[in-house]
Amino acid sequence: MKNILVNSFIIHSRHFSETSMIYDILTDSNGLISIIAKGIKKKKDGYSMQPFKEIQLSFTKAKLPLLTKHEVLDSYTEISKKYMLAGLYFNELIYKFIPKNEPLPLLFQLYKDQLIFMTNSVSHNLYMYLLRFEYLFLKEIGYEINLAYQNNYAIDIKAKYYYRFGEGFKELDSNTDPRTIVSGKDLENLLSRNFEEIIDIKNFRFISKEIIKESLGNKNIKSYEMLD
Repeated sequence: MKNILVNSFIIHSRHFSETSMIYDILTDSNGLISIIAKGIKKKKDGYSMQPFKEIQLSFTKAKLPLLTKHEVLDSYTEISKKYMLAGLYFNELIYKFIPKNEPLPLLFQLYKDQLIFMTNSVSHNLYMYLLRFEYLFLKEIGYEINLAYQNNYAIDIKAKYYYRFGEGFKELDSNTDPRTIVSGKDLENLLSRNFEEIIDIKNFRFISKEIIKESLGNKNIKSYEMLD
């Protein structure tokens, strides 16, 4: 039986029997897929099947693929030690947003880059890490946070802006929800992806969380309660 070889990250797992597990994995070539690992709980190397490890897997080609071999390529231990809740939040977003079996190589790289960024950053600002992933993740799945103006519009770094849901950021010219108001300088940093330079992160995170909630409909993000 032909095996398929992929690089992957474990996004979600559940017990299948006393000895087996089903893993939902984000792969570099097949997107988000489910595989079954029979007898994994009894195997000596079964403990390595954990989140925040890049794992090379081989599995059979089937409706529910069977794991045949796995090898850890890299382990992002800083995430498990210091930012476990943030990492689980990223996994929850992927699990609830992304359809199965749809190739998304850019999402795989985004996720990996986020783990590397958090591991190597000297900032240690949890909310900056959260905003960075939310912003890039929303862009990847088609809900980009942007300006309500044409591409040639120049941001006034001394002005104030607010976010109009469904349109984008606009210059502040009327009463609006103060939680959606940001400075021009912070907005410029966001759109330039200078996340570490943003001062008022909380309002950007309010905006991104509202977009996520609206997009998911009735699906709740359990991680919110633990992170905020």
